[in-house]
Amino acid sequence: MRRLVWNELLPKDRYLVRVARPLSFAEMGYVTQLYLPIIGVESYTLYQLLVHGVQEVSGASTEGTHRSLMLSTSLSLDRLLDARERLEAIGLVEVRRRENQQRDYFYEYLIKPPLTPGEFFADYVLSLMLLNKIENVRFQQLREQYADKKAGQLDQEYSIVENVTKDFHEVFQSLKPSELEVQKGSERERFLTEMETSFPPADMRSGYEAQVTHPLSVSSLRLYLPDNADASKVLGGASMEFLYKLCHFYQMDSWGMGQELRDWTLYKPDRSLDTDVLRKRLVQRYTEDKLYRNPPADIGDEEWGPGQLPQPGSEAFVRACRTLSPLALLERVVGGRVSKVYLERAETLVFTDGMQPEVVNALLVHTLASMQMELPKAYMETIRDSWKAKRISTVDEAVKQIVERADQRAQTAEKAKSPKKETGAARRGGKAVLQDKLPASVEWQMAQAGKAEEQEKRQSIQDFPDLQKRLETLRKRQRGE
Repeated sequence: MRRLVWNELLPKDRYLVRVARPLSFAEMGYVTQLYLPIIGVESYTLYQLLVHGVQEVSGASTEGTHRSLMLSTSLSLDRLLDARERLEAIGLVEVRRRENQQRDYFYEYLIKPPLTPGEFFADYVLSLMLLNKIENVRFQQLREQYADKKAGQLDQEYSIVENVTKDFHEVFQSLKPSELEVQKGSERERFLTEMETSFPPADMRSGYEAQVTHPLSVSSLRLYLPDNADASKVLGGASMEFLYKLCHFYQMDSWGMGQELRDWTLYKPDRSLDTDVLRKRLVQRYTEDKLYRNPPADIGDEEWGPGQLPQPGSEAFVRACRTLSPLALLERVVGGRVSKVYLERAETLVFTDGMQPEVVNALLVHTLASMQMELPKAYMETIRDSWKAKRISTVDEAVKQIVERADQRAQTAEKAKSPKKETGAARRGGKAVLQDKLPASVEWQMAQAGKAEEQEKRQSIQDFPDLQKRLETLRKRQRGE
């Protein structure tokens, strides 16, 4: 289907270019060396034209029309729009469209700096796109050109590092508070207010950080759908909400999810998405290490990791539950990819049982801590049913349940220490009453439950100081303190 460019952009539409911050000569080299093979000559030319039209002092250009861009680049309107959209997609340009009462459009183009070579090569998608364009020899030359070989040698030879940078107040000790005071209603305050009003500074930021994101985009996903899929059914309502949950669980972006949605076997005869088939597909793809995923979020907690769990109720515990997906949490605990059994345990809690991811995380950590780093199905289902019956929907509520359960175990353990009276067969009216023997399967289940309960008894609330502290905080909230 041919695109109707005239419905999106007209030659008479005006535009203005701004820069997020001044671009250095080195950054323009990054665009030439790293971005040009990906975006193509037309987009590269347009970027250069927009950048060099900006005034260095104000950070903005004089306004023009898109017809002038067409003449300067020798591009037709549709090719100009395609070139601009490639710059948008790669993260070099941000577009804002304004409209007046006469329905005339005015475009603002915000020029963004490129990623540094380190950031560029760290981005999985961009790095592979560049490699596919320039192949191995040129790719290796660029890696060598932007490599910092000396840094590794310094880390080995001079391993003790101390930051000796002087603080602001260490140097400017003579600065007096009176020098920074501006009296309300004074002539200086009126002067500063007038300057802010009459001469607003250019909207440039010295600390602007270049970045490229691959969020879940409906317009992007639509491009990957096969002919037997109805975009309105696949990318709307409950189906779109399901895709968002999948992307969070597996840490996927639009490109990674789009690769999976290409498969025509994922769709029902009514052209809607078969969510069960997609779930099974992703489980299998993860197991075979064929799933395109983003790196997990860095939550900054180094006190727990492979073989170690955050203490229930601690700040690290709450932060991990709220930040990580259940799969990412399990991967951090085991130190890498998890087994299919662990994956299916977590996946079922989220997509079949409908529990909130942060509550699932709390359940997983609690089970791993209680059952010697294992996830027994029966034990998890018992806690799951209890939490669902109590409508636990946040990690704070889950922590409260964990604390109360620890209290009950501690009380049970104390009672177990006191001598018990021997009891014989059940009696009625002073006479023994025969009781039916339980089936073997029921006895086995009761024995397994007894073992799990015994395992829990070994731990009490006294073993977790952070848990005690959090329990006390929750109780004070309930009392309104």
